[in-house]
Amino acid sequence: MVASSEFTNLFSPLALSAGESELQLRNRIVVPGHNSVFMTMTGPPTDRIHQYWLTKARGGAAMIITHLHDVAPRSTEADSPTIHIDESIERYQKISNSIRAEGTKFLIQLNHVGGEGSSRLNGGALLAPSAIRPTRNQLLPTAGETPHEMDLESIERIVAAFKVAASRASQAGFDGVEIQAEVSFLIAQFMSPQRNLRTDQYGGSFKNRMRFAKEVISAVRQGLGNDKVIGIRISGDEFLKGGIDQDEAVLIAKELESTGILDLIHVGAGPGGSAHIPPTYHRAGSFAYLSEGIRRAVALPVLSSQRINDPSIAEHMLREGISDLVAMNRAIMADPEMPLKAMQGRVDEIRHCIACNECISRNQAGIPIACTMNAEMGREANMLVTPARVTKDVMIVGGGPAGLECARVAALRGHNVTLFEKNSKLGGQALIAAKAPGREDFDEVYRYFSRQMELLGVKVKTNFKVTTDTITAIGPNVIVIATGSVSPTGGHPGGTVEIATVRQVLSGEIDCSNFNKVLIVDEDHSIKALSAADFLSNLDCDVELLTGALYAGAQTEFGTLQMVYERVLKKSVIIRPLTAISMVDGRTVVAINVLSEEETPIPDVDLIVTAGLSVAEDSLYHTSKGLVNEIYLIGDALAPRKMIDAILDGARTARQI
Repeated sequence: MVASSEFTNLFSPLALSAGESELQLRNRIVVPGHNSVFMTMTGPPTDRIHQYWLTKARGGAAMIITHLHDVAPRSTEADSPTIHIDESIERYQKISNSIRAEGTKFLIQLNHVGGEGSSRLNGGALLAPSAIRPTRNQLLPTAGETPHEMDLESIERIVAAFKVAASRASQAGFDGVEIQAEVSFLIAQFMSPQRNLRTDQYGGSFKNRMRFAKEVISAVRQGLGNDKVIGIRISGDEFLKGGIDQDEAVLIAKELESTGILDLIHVGAGPGGSAHIPPTYHRAGSFAYLSEGIRRAVALPVLSSQRINDPSIAEHMLREGISDLVAMNRAIMADPEMPLKAMQGRVDEIRHCIACNECISRNQAGIPIACTMNAEMGREANMLVTPARVTKDVMIVGGGPAGLECARVAALRGHNVTLFEKNSKLGGQALIAAKAPGREDFDEVYRYFSRQMELLGVKVKTNFKVTTDTITAIGPNVIVIATGSVSPTGGHPGGTVEIATVRQVLSGEIDCSNFNKVLIVDEDHSIKALSAADFLSNLDCDVELLTGALYAGAQTEFGTLQMVYERVLKKSVIIRPLTAISMVDGRTVVAINVLSEEETPIPDVDLIVTAGLSVAEDSLYHTSKGLVNEIYLIGDALAPRKMIDAILDGARTARQI
């Protein structure tokens, strides 16, 4: 198939050196390593992760890199990791063959976490170059302990472990190894002037701090052989005070290249400053400069990472010589067929990642990752789209995320679908979320699904409020109620302060430009209250945010939370933790500490904005029962939850019709 002329560079092949051999890549798109939690770190690969990788291979990616595989136990008492289990070798042989059969190359990422993580599961102690506690996740230090400083014997043992792991990776059929030397794991700890305070041959000078990494590279080549790829992933800037900065990263890349052993340098970012998994507040492609600096300094091919969510951005980076390959992780989570669609010129059909970071949020919680935009991700074997045995007339009421996904899948299965939306535009609450500063990517819900409705022939009727009379008149075979939720304001007797919801503020239903002092009450602990604070502070309002929790947005993903906090604090928003409203007297709001019960008056308040819990709008469901034999209730109308839950509801329900 001839690739679209729009992406000449993106779909050009690349012969990647593999020791004394070559590895032919069909294009420049790489799926980088990431932890899916679809298997354990000490067990063999599962069928779930196999299907996850295989779907990406079939979607057109040129190369897939696995999640990190520990070369040795994470603590002195931990279990033997995955790569040392014979069953893993056997299963990976089958997985490698199936992925290569799709035209995709397959690399394993080898790592040791060093002083990161926790030893609580197994006991013992973590190992690190120096007994320095981690500095990442300082704002929410949910993990972090003082490791044991490695002696020379320990260093030799870990280097040898990389050699053994590489040998077993070769037996397992991988096309090569990526050495993980990023995100403050062990190799990065040795390279970092912040984490490595040693005074022997492995610390002090730049050359000494590089010694461990170079020994690991040599050991991996010895174990892997001379006919497979060795890449290394480094940070282009750790964004940690005293850590590896951009200038030092360039020096590191040049020093690693000088070994003559490497075939590829993969440039990421972070882990500090929300850079490693950039949330929506980081503009797509905004970390390309880190790869560009290293690309100009080395002769080796450079793989660029960090929020490359569109083939046009990737094409630009390749055309301008910023990198030789592009890592598109969350982009391919959202749409594993993105490479094929771009190659075929079907760019308007691509489902873009919105950087909501629900995937990493789940990872941080230790549960399998999932994608807001793509309900099938991680459920590939169980969520096939199969033709319906009987074609039905399906009436979907509600054009928010749940209703739209249900309409898309039902139409794909061959049903005749009509979707009704009471407002003038599809998208539901995603349209409101997109109004918040820095969260414009949420408009992708409207763009993607509107185009899908056109392509699939779904009849869309906007500005249409459905009643039971409407249902009776149309007489569908199936009704799906996706009418969403409402957000009540609540009340404060005795007050003359105007009250509004976050939805009313962000949607523009209430003009807030004339309010001077605004109080926001965070009651659902998501990002809503902080988004409203960000929005209102841009209108020159004097904003205070009250939350009964220890901090605002307590259920928000770490990186997103850090960035929105930075934004609102720089705009002089006052955040009062452990605080609720006791009463309102005229325009004076009496705040109360939820623990000490100490009261504080806040005078001259013009507006109270509630970020409260939503209530399901399910009345049509109850009044429509009995009108048809098949009726479903989905999304927030079933129970107010996150957008990821609403889309999953729609995806599953459409498969039942």
